[in-house]
Amino acid sequence: MIQQFLETQIVTTEGMSHDQALHLIKQMECADLALARFLKGEISFSDYCDILELCEVNIDSYLINVEENLATVGIF
Repeated sequence: MIQQFLETQIVTTEGMSHDQALHLIKQMECADLALARFLKGEISFSDYCDILELCEVNIDSYLINVEENLATVGIF
C-alpha cells in the first residue's frame, strides 16, 4: 500500500522529442528500481531520496506531495 504513495510519475509535454522521452523513461526506471530496493529494506529512505535527486526529482515537492497524500488517507 505504501508503494502507491511513494511512486513517481512522468510528466510529458506536447512536442517532446524522442530523446527527451527516452531520458524521462530512464529516469523513471531508475526511480522505480530505487523504490523497489527501499521497499525491500535494501536502502534507507535517505538513500532513496538521494537517488530521486539524481533522477532530477524535486525532492521538496515530492516529499510535500507524499505527506499530503498520506494525510489524506489518514496514515500521517
